[in-house]
Amino acid sequence: MVTAEGAKRLLALHGDVIPQPSVDWNGIFPIPPDIERYYQEVGPFDVTIETHGNPYFLPRLADLWDFQAGYRWNSLSGEPIEDWNDDWLVVAYESGDPFIFVRSSGSVLHACHGEGEWDAVELFPNLNTMAACLGQIGAFILEVGRNYMKDDCSIRPEFRAMLSKQLQVLLGTELEAETVLGVLGWG
Repeated sequence: MVTAEGAKRLLALHGDVIPQPSVDWNGIFPIPPDIERYYQEVGPFDVTIETHGNPYFLPRLADLWDFQAGYRWNSLSGEPIEDWNDDWLVVAYESGDPFIFVRSSGSVLHACHGEGEWDAVELFPNLNTMAACLGQIGAFILEVGRNYMKDDCSIRPEFRAMLSKQLQVLLGTELEAETVLGVLGWG
């Protein structure tokens, strides 16, 4: 199990991690307890993580509700988006592809935008694991630089295997690490 301290340590490599009080939440429903704890203990504060492709972005708590625009409601008209599940809260994204916290279960889903319907798949068991894995991917990039890519920008198998091993430490199994890498575009 990934601890808040472990997730915070990995995110801190990429930006500010600051405890944020629940009064910073400005959503229309009470702050979910898992979200409150995550922002107090891990505290991503507009963290950008470089990765293969577009960076991951984790907003500060004060901006989290506004971060739902384009998912929960139409950002131009303000009208609710009908196929958005009310149980979902976007907590991070990669170029618009959301990482979605499920309020009822505490798990984190991932979906690709622009596909007509949200086909979200469970990717992480909780927020700490999501933060740690995204942070670990970014730490890997910081460590190896662009050496992990071939001339055609594809990923060298030996580097992918190295990253898979690092994620296995956080996720527990090779299957889970491979699933995360596959969903996040690491082949």
